[in-house]
Amino acid sequence: MKEVEIKARLRDKEQVMEKLRAFDCVFEKSVTQEDVVYAEHVGSLEKFRTNSVFLRIRIKDGKKILFTLKKRMANDLDAIEHEVEISAKEPLEQALFLMGYQKAISVAKTRIITHHNGCEICIDEVTDLGSFIEMERLAEEGDSESMQEEMFRFFESLGIKKEDRMRSGYDILMFEQKEKKGAAI
Repeated sequence: MKEVEIKARLRDKEQVMEKLRAFDCVFEKSVTQEDVVYAEHVGSLEKFRTNSVFLRIRIKDGKKILFTLKKRMANDLDAIEHEVEISAKEPLEQALFLMGYQKAISVAKTRIITHHNGCEICIDEVTDLGSFIEMERLAEEGDSESMQEEMFRFFESLGIKKEDRMRSGYDILMFEQKEKKGAAI
């Protein structure tokens, strides 16, 4: 199964949420997510981008732990994804280190989820990055870029502008921000 998604920076979160409610979207209770991304090649953004497989351990609301593998396909927001719930972070993390994976970046966010036309829509408040909207669809096959364009047309109906579209995941955005600030990663 592949995950096809789009993402945009939110200028007016409340206005977008109101427009989603007009589409009969019902929002779930907000959740916190603490993600650690692991990769074989880390350090600079350039080095990080050479990876084709990214692993993630996500702790949801401080309790539920999910392990995810993503293999990038056509672009940064198109990936084959496999996810499984695990009982503890530390033993898996130690196994990842033994397999040559390293911690690449951490991302913390608060997420509110809704659904529309078979897609999951997330309103995210990402620590150090700001407010975003994300829409994802799981697909067996098909042209991912066409699907992404179709999903973005829906974003435009919510008042989201093309210049607010993000073509990378939070991990890449976090790397970019840290490199701009000259911070060690």
